[in-house]
Amino acid sequence: MTIISATHDLKMLNVSDRVIWISDGKIEKIEKREELSISLGRIGEK
Repeated sequence: MTIISATHDLKMLNVSDRVIWISDGKIEKIEKREELSISLGRIGEK
């Protein structure tokens, strides 16, 4: 099953397999959840 959710809610990361970064209507990058560097209050690159 595939579900697409557009949100700024970081709690959705717990149930997501991939995160797609979109800027100005264009895909910037696609990352697997385990590739993300998550720290208190923000998400960044490893």
